[in-house]
Amino acid sequence: MNSGVIAVIRTDDPDIALTLARGFNSTSVDAIEITMTVPNALEIIEKLIEEGVTRIGGGTVRSIEQVQRLRSIGAAFGVAPSFDEAILKEAVRLGLPFTPGTLTPSEMVRAQQLGATSLKVLFPISAVGGIEFVHSVLEPLPDLALVVSGGVQPAEVRSYIDAGCVGVCMGGALWSQEIAATHDVSAVQNYASKALERIASSAR
Repeated sequence: MNSGVIAVIRTDDPDIALTLARGFNSTSVDAIEITMTVPNALEIIEKLIEEGVTRIGGGTVRSIEQVQRLRSIGAAFGVAPSFDEAILKEAVRLGLPFTPGTLTPSEMVRAQQLGATSLKVLFPISAVGGIEFVHSVLEPLPDLALVVSGGVQPAEVRSYIDAGCVGVCMGGALWSQEIAATHDVSAVQNYASKALERIASSAR
């Protein structure tokens, strides 16, 4: 069973981003997202791909140029905080799996019609009703592939997956600043693996 977790890396230290991604790569996370707000994010993603990381992509994508660069370096996916039709269309044209940010059912349906791989619900999800919002959207629109982000507690992850979400973004719950600062990849892996085990056990 997949963990359903997308590990999101947002930091102002490129070396910590590298350490985290390397550590997460040996865990059960479904994907690793490095946001474009990380300094030299595209170079970091490219380096990780060269190292053999296959499920890594870019988040907070806000331009067509970023989409094009992600595709050219072999990123697995792109994620945007908002719904920009031009950016989504370019990702689809290039064959880059893409998840735009959406809020209303109209935005969600339109984005999926244009070829979005999945749909990131406005973050934090807690601000728009949490899991009840997900239930309300998926009841009439069960084919939508929703990803939730922001404010989701580890114990809630499985509930969102069971409700029909295809993924849950997690950040700080998967890593410790103190451990990351040591650049010890094994320590990062162990910390994240234990967190993922707690997430999995909460569903039992």
